[in-house]
Amino acid sequence: MFVGIFNSPIRQGKTYIVQCFVFFLFLFSPFAQTIAEEFSVGTIERPPFSFHNDNKELTGFSVELWELVADRVEMSYQWDEKESFKALIDDVAASKNTLAIANISMTSEREQYVDYSHSVYASGMAIAVKQGGKPNWLGLIWESGILWFIGGALLVLLVIAHVVWFFERDIEDARHDYFRDDYVGGVWDAFWWAFIIMTMGGFENQVPHKVINRLLAIFWIFASLFFISTLTAKITTTLTIAELKTGIESYKDLAGKRIGVTEGSTHERFLNVKNMSPIAYPNMTELYADLKEGKLDAVVADFPILSYYAKHQGADWMIMAGEIFNPDNYAIIFPENSPHVEDVNKALLQIREEGKYDELYQKYFGAD
Repeated sequence: MFVGIFNSPIRQGKTYIVQCFVFFLFLFSPFAQTIAEEFSVGTIERPPFSFHNDNKELTGFSVELWELVADRVEMSYQWDEKESFKALIDDVAASKNTLAIANISMTSEREQYVDYSHSVYASGMAIAVKQGGKPNWLGLIWESGILWFIGGALLVLLVIAHVVWFFERDIEDARHDYFRDDYVGGVWDAFWWAFIIMTMGGFENQVPHKVINRLLAIFWIFASLFFISTLTAKITTTLTIAELKTGIESYKDLAGKRIGVTEGSTHERFLNVKNMSPIAYPNMTELYADLKEGKLDAVVADFPILSYYAKHQGADWMIMAGEIFNPDNYAIIFPENSPHVEDVNKALLQIREEGKYDELYQKYFGAD
């Protein structure tokens, strides 16, 4: 009908004016705008927030959250996947996208050129390193308590040596005269005798003459079983910890190391402020690859991103290091003065009130 308006000649002035009025009334009505408008939603590959499943379908916490929001604001949309985090932010700021959702942190700097929704996730920064780093063996041994345990055993050995020598000195029976009569030589002989019992379970060629020392030998044989088994367990535990120990307890331990971050991220700015000069990468794929190849000493990114990767694709080579630091919040971002912020915020509140947010959270992050 509307095509005919423009293609046909003017037949009746009154009819033409009415038709044009009806056409433009429809064109600028809220109903027409709702049908014509399609959201362009920016996102970026960041498991578990946004990623492609085995069927090549876009999914994830952020993706499913937006689907819930879109149902409530009753707007159609199409995904616009970005190659870099910088492009994700810049395109929203330039109104090339209606909004963007992923692991986008709320910062005062970004607030100058984009608007935020309510917080959709509480997060923080974290560090990941490659397994098999060089542990501080002296520190690990000290922390394990092995030195104290061995020292205690040697002290007990010394006490037993003195007891044995005291009762066995000046023995006239040639069959049992194994310990020298002088203090230094006799204590050393008794110490060695007790040490062999502890490590080998017995000393067949040397049997004490005195009954008290024979009873002491029986006790020491059983006590030695406990000592050896405990020492073995401590050594095994220390070796296991050494495999997991990174030597990094906080971001301050990254000073002087090769640190990888994503370009344009809050992690890059944070480390630059700390004068650590991180190496910026356009995407996480290249970042993980260089960490695995040993070109980086550590990676700094959002905790849920690194944790998810370390438990899945990087389970056989990457581990988390230190604690979460610089806590922040994620939000959906819009161009400044976007008319959609209020509707989206209302939808987010409804999703939380209905319990849908908690269900989605547990699906991707568990109960914690």
